Amino acid sequence: MSRAQFPAPPPRAVFPEPGRFQAPSNAEVWCPQTALPAGQRIAELTRLPLRATPAPGRIVVGADPTPGELTAPHQPDGYAIAVGEDRIELAANGDRALLYAAETLAGQGLECGRVVDFADLELRGAHLDLKGPMPAFGYLLGLLDRFRRWRLNTVLIEYEDKFGYSEQLGLAGEDALEEGRLRDLLATAQRNGIEVIPLVQCLGHKEYALQRPRYQALAEDERLQQLCPLRPGALELVEAQLAEVLAAHPMARMVHIGGDEPWSLGTCAECRAFAARHGRARLWARYVRRVAELVVEAGRRPVVWDDVLYAERDPSCVDELPPETVVMPWEYAAHKEHIGHVRWGNPPQLIAPASRRTAPEALPDLPEEAVLADLESLPAAEQRLLRAVKYDGDDLGGHPLPWLRALVARGRTTIGASAARGADGEDRCAPSWGLRLSNIALWAGHARAAGALGVVTTAWSAYDTVSPPTEPMATAEPLFAAAGHLYWNTATEVSRLERALGPVWQAMRWIERAKSPYLSVAEALLAHREDGGLAALLAEHARLTADTERWAKAAAFHLCARRPGPAAAWARREALSGARRTLAAWAAWRIRFAAELRDDYAAIGAEEVAELKSAEPVHRLTRLVEEFAPTREAESA
Repeated sequence: MSRAQFPAPPPRAVFPEPGRFQAPSNAEVWCPQTALPAGQRIAELTRLPLRATPAPGRIVVGADPTPGELTAPHQPDGYAIAVGEDRIELAANGDRALLYAAETLAGQGLECGRVVDFADLELRGAHLDLKGPMPAFGYLLGLLDRFRRWRLNTVLIEYEDKFGYSEQLGLAGEDALEEGRLRDLLATAQRNGIEVIPLVQCLGHKEYALQRPRYQALAEDERLQQLCPLRPGALELVEAQLAEVLAAHPMARMVHIGGDEPWSLGTCAECRAFAARHGRARLWARYVRRVAELVVEAGRRPVVWDDVLYAERDPSCVDELPPETVVMPWEYAAHKEHIGHVRWGNPPQLIAPASRRTAPEALPDLPEEAVLADLESLPAAEQRLLRAVKYDGDDLGGHPLPWLRALVARGRTTIGASAARGADGEDRCAPSWGLRLSNIALWAGHARAAGALGVVTTAWSAYDTVSPPTEPMATAEPLFAAAGHLYWNTATEVSRLERALGPVWQAMRWIERAKSPYLSVAEALLAHREDGGLAALLAEHARLTADTERWAKAAAFHLCARRPGPAAAWARREALSGARRTLAAWAAWRIRFAAELRDDYAAIGAEEVAELKSAEPVHRLTRLVEEFAPTREAESA
């Protein structure tokens, strides 16, 4: 199976010079012991022996290992390269930057010249969400290699029941990572210069635990989605989970404790009474603070999601968390500089000034299910807050990432969260690539401007453990590559980036339009491309979805209308034939899609995903064909 290979970010400054490096007879590659992967890359390139040197952050290729005066820029992962006719020198801010320098040198070749490069964002992350069908272990390892190529240096791993918890806790699923495989995964990340942030949900999204009888008494209510924050056993469970996860991640400087979407917050009698006295926001903050303190006591930094802060209309409760806490604001819908509304409250509302109702262009891209309320209907204190972080006094403006601004204003270390997968609907076969790319680009620029630590591009495999899987991870890989470019150099022009991503990416952008003329363009782009198999199957899925809509509507009409006469009989036969052809096409697609994904998923995960991505149209057409049977029998009689 061949997949499209997306490029690494280009260096920001290249200065060619005449000549080409020719190794002297006694030349060697002198490399620090801690940066051997970089040294090995250069040794392969130059075909010279590799030697260890105590000089940190520098590789010298030549007869003399003495470092020169080359200096790396004082920026995240900064490096410099100087290639002369008889000597090469690389200087970098750390071993990871040396690896980037070595890869840049391999890509540029041995022509003489200089290169200077560095990142705009210190933390450039991707999200591995393991709650859905388990990825194949080889796929995960290969993905880490590709993340390094795209200059991503952090992976947020959401294990849920895929972590090998002890038998005493009894939380490990059948396909959890065995201890040896987890060590190999973490070692691969370290070799690629990638820092791992493990995620252990402390409150909501605990279905994987609460569905087990021994833990059900810890649930807030019968949804079994959330721990009760006032039951002592809840904190004890999370503490035990953290102890095992931290022990398995000795190098992790940060630990994400979740805290998002506690749908049942304040439901049980005790929590309801607490919330009546102090508010649901304080109920959340009191509990999450205790979990965060456990992480701080272990010598790590806790990370939490931000959505409860504005869902409960009290962003100030973030002040109750330990000062070491990093807050991660997420916003997946924003993709333009001026967004007219802001999320506020629980149940969620979209708030906008009343003046916007007379200027429809000032309220772009409202979600279909939006409940819109006027800013002026809120209490005065809430109006002042939202005007400060969102509108800047300009009712027709509107900052797209207001909660990033709010958290920075409160002095919090922040990591933004964009989305590559799982943000366009829970049962999609492919992301809305254009929207996702715009969201990533928006976050890149604003994270740098606000002084955020960085951005993690999320990739949700499922909304929760009782929801269908989202798009296959492979459909998000071009977006991870794009994120690497944009987080490395936030001034990257999206139009140039899209051209650099190549013809498979261009085909994907046509596919998302999901109409026949565009699908034809995509199929022409993909014709005879060995690396376009997945994209071609996504185009076929879009075409079959359109065919399903056509024949299902025709069949439903003829079932209900019951028009008499031979012309109507012919039309009924045509609708039935079209439905049957489309069913057969779905069956063939499902087999080929599973084959394409087989190396990406463990066990029968590929077959499960392929079946689920065709389940609704197949069920719809099957029912219609079955209902047609009495009609055909009557016509025959």
